[in-house]
Amino acid sequence: MILLKKVLILKHTILYLPLLLFYQNQNSYHMRPLKSIGFFLLLIGHSILVAQDSTSTTTSDTSTIKQSHNKYFAQLPAPEPEKNAETLMKEAIVHFDGGRYQKSIEILDEAIDINEFPQLMPILHFYRAVSNVKVKQYEAAIKDYTKAIEFNPKKSKYIYHRGLAHFQLSQYELAKKDFQTTLVMDGGNADIYVKLAFLKQQENDLKGAIEGYTKAIEFNPKFAAPYYYRGLIYLQVLLHDKACFDLQKAADLGHPLALRQYDKYCAGK
Repeated sequence: MILLKKVLILKHTILYLPLLLFYQNQNSYHMRPLKSIGFFLLLIGHSILVAQDSTSTTTSDTSTIKQSHNKYFAQLPAPEPEKNAETLMKEAIVHFDGGRYQKSIEILDEAIDINEFPQLMPILHFYRAVSNVKVKQYEAAIKDYTKAIEFNPKKSKYIYHRGLAHFQLSQYELAKKDFQTTLVMDGGNADIYVKLAFLKQQENDLKGAIEGYTKAIEFNPKFAAPYYYRGLIYLQVLLHDKACFDLQKAADLGHPLALRQYDKYCAGK
């Protein structure tokens, strides 16, 4: 701003300089210095006033343009954040955690459609499968688990969860195959042993079922379910003392049905 004023003063001074020279030529030799000085001061003062007026006008114009610019852009809608598969996946997880499983599925549908990164694809399919399980869409879940396995066949978690979905649909042979594959890959899991033992129980292989439940207890002695189911088998084969021990243990570990069975078959006997 200061530089602009200086430029304007210099400009107007130069414009009036010929008048000063003409005025000097028209006056007497002795009066020229005083008159020239007075006229020059008048000239400088006029230039300053013109410069201030020009600067004020320029500042006003600049302010008006700036206000118009701000007003125009304030009316424009805020740009939407760019969507990508990872962002959508995080959004879907928020909905899943909030119990909005169908919304989670819809967002994951879009994420899978626009995803450009192969390494993200099995994760997206896995999350959509888990969401489908929550709304009891087990067949859709199995398809997504299978897709996830195709992208990453070394991820035992995908195979295990597909086995659980088969189990829910009573597709026991397919469930058993997935559980056994998971055992080979991971080397042991109490819940898998319980599921395999239950499948043996469905096949009336009670000895194999007892062995499976016992394996599960070895892996996790604080897991109530294998005690409960093994206790029921012991009741079935008339091993009363073992049955009562298992049912009592399951009740102590918090199994919701164990205490009722214990009171029915063991209490006071």
